[in-house]
Amino acid sequence: METKGKGMSTLLNHPPRVNLKEGNNPIIAPIYQTAKFVMTQEMPYSDQFIYTRVSNPTLTQLEMTLSLLQGEEESVVFASGLAAITNSMLGLLKNGDHLLFFREIYRPARVFFNQTIKDFGIDSTMIPLGDFDLLEKSVRPGKTKLLYFESPTNPNVEIADITKLREFCDKHKILLVMDNTLAGPHQHHGFGIDLFIHSLTKFVNGHGDVIAGAAIGKSSLIKKIRPMAITLGATLDPHAAYLVQRGLRTYELRYSRQTQTAAELAAWFKTHKFVKKVYYPEGELAQKQMKDMGAIVSLELDPACGMTAQEFSHRLKLMQFAVSLGSSETLINPTLIFLGDDLSQKDREEMGINPYSLRISVGLENVQDIKADFDSGFIGK
Repeated sequence: METKGKGMSTLLNHPPRVNLKEGNNPIIAPIYQTAKFVMTQEMPYSDQFIYTRVSNPTLTQLEMTLSLLQGEEESVVFASGLAAITNSMLGLLKNGDHLLFFREIYRPARVFFNQTIKDFGIDSTMIPLGDFDLLEKSVRPGKTKLLYFESPTNPNVEIADITKLREFCDKHKILLVMDNTLAGPHQHHGFGIDLFIHSLTKFVNGHGDVIAGAAIGKSSLIKKIRPMAITLGATLDPHAAYLVQRGLRTYELRYSRQTQTAAELAAWFKTHKFVKKVYYPEGELAQKQMKDMGAIVSLELDPACGMTAQEFSHRLKLMQFAVSLGSSETLINPTLIFLGDDLSQKDREEMGINPYSLRISVGLENVQDIKADFDSGFIGK
């Protein structure tokens, strides 16, 4: 733009642009923190970035990275993990459809399936994890279109048999959708999952300072989901996308360290006099399906300790009493309060959710410091 003779307000709202020389690229891609883009006549508008709610280079880079990491064709990012779930379901299902889901999933997703989605004319059936007889009986020919599950599950890290689920979905010609948040996008490749859902807030970002989500899978499915995200305005902010991309730089290092610490803690908890039960992925099925067993350890305190999980959590100093998981700091959460209040007493009992149950998201602290902090909660008891 010619600047000579222009007024101050014009110059300040049209500042000089810095154009890089060919090959003189930044190591870190810039944040395209803009709502809109200038359109050119040189190419079709459909091939250009126009408006960030529709597309943005920073978001596109993150989507490409996630697709590579999960080993899938395409992805779309969202303003939250829950937005990834809701927009994906509304993009793939229509009025009159029916979906199956396992009881052992993220609580807000369970509430959405049991309540909200029915307002859209989509019916659902909740089934205990691994009950294949009930799963088979719950299929509605011509109506059931999708099966949704988690593995490891939240909060007690149970393992679903993905091979059997894939066979079931093939038999009934329905989609298999997996919340892969606890395992991470480097896991569960090659099992025939049609669509992966991730809360990027958790291990992918890893620093507890961003809320974001993603759906990753076949291009044919993403092409149905992306328009829903655009229409409902569930777009991730470019700066948040940049922070997730930055967090991914240390993803492998963080996950490896957190997994090692979690495994050591799980073994230690099994010997602790005030721990009644420990939940951590073990056994042949977990070993077959997962490269790493993850950084979530859940447990049940022995009532003999004289405290509920909630009371115990407030006594700790290093482990933070907080919701969410996957951060660099260790978080502890009483599961009854935040993860099971929507369930019946029978469901809670079967799932191991009670006043003494805890979920621990293991961070990057020294393992001996975590053990010492855990023990400190019993001082005076």
